[in-house]
Amino acid sequence: MQDSVPTLDELDLALINCLEIAPRATWQRLGAVLEVDPVTVARRWQRLHAAGVAWVSGRATGAPESCLAIVLVDCANGTVNDTARQLARWPHVLSVEHISGRHDLSLLISVGGVVELSRLLLESLSAVPGVAATSTMLVTRVYRMGDQWQLQVLDTEQRTRLLDSVRPWPARPPKPRPLDAVDRSLALRLGEDGRTPLSDLASETGLSLTTVRRRLDGMIAGGRLVLRCDLALSLSSWPVGMWVWGRADPNDRATVEAVLRVPGARVCLRVSGGEPNLAVGFSLPSVHEVAVVESRLSAQAPRLTVLGTSMVLRFLKRMGRVLDSSGRSVETIPMEIWADPGHPPP
Repeated sequence: MQDSVPTLDELDLALINCLEIAPRATWQRLGAVLEVDPVTVARRWQRLHAAGVAWVSGRATGAPESCLAIVLVDCANGTVNDTARQLARWPHVLSVEHISGRHDLSLLISVGGVVELSRLLLESLSAVPGVAATSTMLVTRVYRMGDQWQLQVLDTEQRTRLLDSVRPWPARPPKPRPLDAVDRSLALRLGEDGRTPLSDLASETGLSLTTVRRRLDGMIAGGRLVLRCDLALSLSSWPVGMWVWGRADPNDRATVEAVLRVPGARVCLRVSGGEPNLAVGFSLPSVHEVAVVESRLSAQAPRLTVLGTSMVLRFLKRMGRVLDSSGRSVETIPMEIWADPGHPPP
């Protein structure tokens, strides 16, 4: 890991944008879209990846009965940093954020179901010395995740050329099935590096290239595996994170659509278990844009009641990646969401 934080130029940003759209596109295809030699593209990506500035990763989404939850954590005085670092090592804790407001930390947790969530909260989280109190909201519907977030730096022609190379998925995705041991090993390997070549995956699993490709295609098309490209937000034009906790009629789809049209809306989740029933995460150019977002929400989604906001003071972990103070990836924690939640790492 380099000590200095590199500066991203236009080609770097365009390459990252390409991989946000097509995370496993070949160097040849990326070079054709960017009109750059494929070897140069590959070297650029290697530099970005080695510096922890950008990365492609995969994550399993769990079975249909699995449970996604936001857990807000209050910490004892002087324990926030140590508690956050400990929780960041847990496989079920996908993301950890240090936030402003009434609570200290926001966790995004994925487990096999509500029983497993109860075990994690009662047996594991409550036993962490620095945890003073928790507040849990179950995610009942995902309208948008950070998986769909893009830099939007490619022009229309570049985007069209790239999308023309993306294989369309079936109109009717295959019925989700439980992930077997091989599926899980593939998901964990792609969590380390979502661009791991098929030949390496085949060698590591003992399967043929055709079988590995078919398994990956089935998991992705069925929504059981998500591939995404991330970057250190401090190096983007959207370095500031903000959560809006709101309430709207569950049947009011127009309000949700209006919220999603507000620039910077990165995540939108329907939640249950507290006063808010909508959690909306924004990425902003600066803290001065907070008032702009609040004004736009008031104008574009007047039936949304904003109950409160929280600023993300620091992203400590994002989708399995432990981050340094500048948001660079420094370690990968396997997202073994099927592991026993009652026995987290020490």
